[in-house]
Amino acid sequence: MIAKTKYQTLVFSCVFMIVLVASSCGVPSTSQFVQINEPDIPFELNVATTSTTTTTTLVERTAGSETSSEQPAANINETIELYYISNNKVLATRTQIASPATSSQVLAALVAGPPSGDSGLGLRSALSQQVSATVQITKGIANIDSDGLLLAGLSPVDQRLAIAQLVLTFTRRPGIGQIIFSVNGTPIAVPRGKGDLAKPGAPVSFEDYVALLISE
Repeated sequence: MIAKTKYQTLVFSCVFMIVLVASSCGVPSTSQFVQINEPDIPFELNVATTSTTTTTTLVERTAGSETSSEQPAANINETIELYYISNNKVLATRTQIASPATSSQVLAALVAGPPSGDSGLGLRSALSQQVSATVQITKGIANIDSDGLLLAGLSPVDQRLAIAQLVLTFTRRPGIGQIIFSVNGTPIAVPRGKGDLAKPGAPVSFEDYVALLISE
């Protein structure tokens, strides 16, 4: 009886050892997590690891999102020559108007009268501020068509000076070499600088009034 009990004990121990070895070397058949005691974990697997995280910031540029540094363009002025009267002679003055200067702007500036301040001291105009005129330019010739106020009521001397103001002012403009005068569409004769008359519709030029210029 004692021998049988020892034999059973030996068999049981062998079976237990076989099961223990199989469980240690085989692949676990269960999907459950089995916690391993810390003292049983190999040293190499128990060393804490340090991880470094790098963050990259992406800046999205959207077309038109940048702020423009351009400032509104400043107004550009143009210097023009206007001719006024001093002691029955004609003198050039300079002023600035918005560029590009049109013929209408130049005419309006001339008819408005001499500039204020020292630059206009002692100057006058033979042109009435109420005169109305249009300027048409064709192949270098400007046709100044005015109403009846252009020469009305002026002395012969002032008539010549008024025409000189217009001719000298406009022939100093780019692209204009000669002037033709008309009143309400009808060509008129105008006095030249030396006192003679140009025939109706005949063009006059800068050189026709050089005798009236004051040397600067």
